[in-house]
Amino acid sequence: MKKLFALIITSLCLICQADDKLPAGVKPYPLDYCVVSDEKLGSMGQPVVFIFENQEIKLCCKACRKDFDADPKKFLEKINNPSKETKPATPATTTSQSGIVVQLTVDGLVCNFCATNISKSFTKLPEVAEVYVNLAAKAVLLQLKDGQKLPEEKTKQIVTDAGFNLRGINYPKESFNSVKDTLKKSTP
Repeated sequence: MKKLFALIITSLCLICQADDKLPAGVKPYPLDYCVVSDEKLGSMGQPVVFIFENQEIKLCCKACRKDFDADPKKFLEKINNPSKETKPATPATTTSQSGIVVQLTVDGLVCNFCATNISKSFTKLPEVAEVYVNLAAKAVLLQLKDGQKLPEEKTKQIVTDAGFNLRGINYPKESFNSVKDTLKKSTP
C-alpha cells in the first residue's frame, strides 16, 4: 500500500513539473537573466519563480527576492522595458582596462553563493567596472573605472556588510586580466 501511495505521489509530481503552462492572463518572463542582479538564470541553481501582478518573475536566487519585494515597481519596469536598464554583466573585453586594479584577500568565501554575494556588492558601485572572485585563493579582484578610486574604508565596509572579513588589500601593477589569469592558474 505504501509503495502504491508513493508511486501515485511521484506520478503527480512529474505531471505537475511537466505542465509549465502559466495560468490564464499571466505574462511569461521575457528575459534570460535575473531582473534584480542581472545574473544569467540558472547560474546559481534553479531560478526562483513566482507571479506578481499577473507577471511571471524569475530570479537567480532567494536573496534577490528581498530586493524585488522592496521595490517591485522598479523591477516590473525593467522587465517591461529591458533596453532602458542594464543587461547582464559582460566580459572584461568590453571594459576599459586602464583603471586601477585592486586585489582583496577575503576570509569567509566558501561557495558560489558567497562569490555572487560579494560580487553583487561591488558591481553595484559606480567606481567598479568588473569583479572577479576566486574562492580557492580567497581573492576578490576589482577593475575600477578609468579615473576612479575606491577608498579602503569603503572597501572594508562593503566586505563587512556582505558578511565577510577583509584580510588584505593589494594594488597590483599588472592588468586585471593578467592578475585574473595568474589566480586561475595558481589554484586547483
